Amino acid sequence: MPLELVHPVDTEDLEGWSRQLMMTLMGDVHGEEFTDGVERRRWVLEPARTWGARERGHWVGTLATFGRTITVPGPDGTAVELAADALTGVSVAATHRRRGLLTTMITQSLQAAADRGDALSMLVAAEWPIYGRFGYAPAVDAAGYTFRPRRSGGVAGADTHCIRPVDLDEARALAPAIFDSARRRRAGQVQRLPRWWDQQFGREGAAPLPSMRASWFVHDGPDGPDGMLAWRRNRDFDLYGPLAAVDLHEFFAAGPEAYRDQWGYLAAMDVVEEINIHQAALDEQVRFLLADGRALETTSTFDFVWLRMLDVPAALSARTYGVSDSIVLDVVDTAGPGYAQGRYVLVSDDTGSHCTRTDVPADLRLDQRDLASIYLGGHRLREVAVAGRVEELTPGSLDRASAMFATALLPVNQTGF
Repeated sequence: MPLELVHPVDTEDLEGWSRQLMMTLMGDVHGEEFTDGVERRRWVLEPARTWGARERGHWVGTLATFGRTITVPGPDGTAVELAADALTGVSVAATHRRRGLLTTMITQSLQAAADRGDALSMLVAAEWPIYGRFGYAPAVDAAGYTFRPRRSGGVAGADTHCIRPVDLDEARALAPAIFDSARRRRAGQVQRLPRWWDQQFGREGAAPLPSMRASWFVHDGPDGPDGMLAWRRNRDFDLYGPLAAVDLHEFFAAGPEAYRDQWGYLAAMDVVEEINIHQAALDEQVRFLLADGRALETTSTFDFVWLRMLDVPAALSARTYGVSDSIVLDVVDTAGPGYAQGRYVLVSDDTGSHCTRTDVPADLRLDQRDLASIYLGGHRLREVAVAGRVEELTPGSLDRASAMFATALLPVNQTGF
């Protein structure tokens, strides 16, 4: 059989499709873990949003998308939601590279997203060089930390009496609403749908994922539960040697009190000398609540969420801006059909923000990838301008645009997809 592009992918074909994906991403394709993973994909993958390629009956390429929202900068330090296309499950077998499979699948998925009216497409890049040629650029970075509670000196003003343990059933019941409130405190947070929580905690006969089989705690605020955290031990303590180490799998807080109190709980844990934290904000604020800010050690940073602009007026009109101003942007988009290509006037004033196409002369010319990188406030315009794709057409326009796109806090995302 010749090489065949498959779309949609029938759920009955997911075992072979999943095997190709997992082999390419160095996953285990044997045993119960793989079988469980296939069944979980059956819950969430939509055939109409799933692509693949096969030859002689063997799958050699995969790609899927989900409908999600992502939080974007909102008024008064809040965040609001914007619909986006979430690209995931991308693979091409090593035997079929440079045959146009990835280009064909991504091109079709992006056109489908544009036809649906999605303002953005987003992904998590396995490797940096792959996705720039399709117009994606890093927009939300993340950090890993090691917190050493025994040298922290505690957390100023924390009240740990508001924190109580919960079992998995109560955690599943409380977590979605708390997370939805917490994610609106910063830009960059990807939506967790009910089926995401079901998949994580285990439903339809599946076991909870290992990260969910943790010690869960809830923070009770004046109006009810408003924060949660979950940790698992990764090293036991020794009476005559090192104390214990734990991994923090979840930490979300819908308000500053819950945030402070939950860090206070972590700082007060007995027999623990090391808490490992993943997918946290680059500007994690707890450092300024500690008597010794060096108790929070940055261990890694990485580019997490990549964005690609599809509908510039919709995307730029959705968020609020750091200052009131009006600027005309000439956006260059050389990737594919050039969805973002055009000249736009962006206005931010007391009535909100508005972006429309225009024919008036531009103040600033920039590549769509650079606009994607600064869109959520994760990168600064002068930072990305080093690539030579930003041209100041009106004196001072670069700094004016930088001030508009600035945010009080950096974006963060805690959800893989």
